[in-house]
Amino acid sequence: MSTQQTPTGLAPAPAGFDAPAPAAAAERRASRPWLLRGLPWLTSLGILVLWELIARAGWLPPEVPPISAIGAALVDLIPTAGFVHALMATLEQVAVGLAGGAVAGLVLGVALGAVPLLYRLVHYPLDFLRFVPAVVFLPLLLLLLGATPRVSTLLGMVGALWPMLFQTFYGVSGINDVLRDSARVFGLRAHQRLGHVVLPAVLPFVATGVRLAASHVLVVVVAVEIIASVRGIGADIAVYASNAVYPSMYALVFVVGVLGVLANVGLLAIERRLLRWHISYREEAR
Repeated sequence: MSTQQTPTGLAPAPAGFDAPAPAAAAERRASRPWLLRGLPWLTSLGILVLWELIARAGWLPPEVPPISAIGAALVDLIPTAGFVHALMATLEQVAVGLAGGAVAGLVLGVALGAVPLLYRLVHYPLDFLRFVPAVVFLPLLLLLLGATPRVSTLLGMVGALWPMLFQTFYGVSGINDVLRDSARVFGLRAHQRLGHVVLPAVLPFVATGVRLAASHVLVVVVAVEIIASVRGIGADIAVYASNAVYPSMYALVFVVGVLGVLANVGLLAIERRLLRWHISYREEAR
């Protein structure tokens, strides 16, 4: 009669027990009910339908039109040259502001994270300035530059600077000391440590900073356009509001929201694509 040996200190596996395979876990994820995956869309649709019904019943003020009126206004606006020009003006200001603020934040974040003494010297002014809204500087810039796209672009850079700077700083300052010591032991020069140790470790933080910065820039640019009548979607929102053309006003507000969602989704897709080699993204994909 044969006896089954069990290694010392290990309990025998229960009868019929099989270790879960990665393929089984993936199959379970793929077999989730479609309702759970589509629930956010159903919720959004329900809110829009409820809005329409409440507005049609007269329970909302006249400044809040039904969704159907907003949709009709949006359909009428999209083909017009004025809408296209305003959209392109806003996108240009957002793109330039994001690029300038992100580059400045990246450089400053790496410097502050790599040189702790430098951060200790300036972190009080930085913590103060990061909580000052960018639009606070609008009156000064209007006096210096006038109501031009340069104003919204510069303030957009300020809006992008802070999330990018601090995300990069957190990434650089949080690098494992073992990695730093290993790089020194292997005799890597400063630029080699930057390329082979610092950047790979900090890239997920940088990617998050870019997404946060994009939303900040969009908000700042549109706000400046509304307040200062700088050419763009925000200026058109202000014009429609002042003339009580509320369906068109809400249609442009909807466009701004869509721009924000598309920017976030697009940047997140690029982030996952470019950083699929990083351990955090490999674990997320399991």
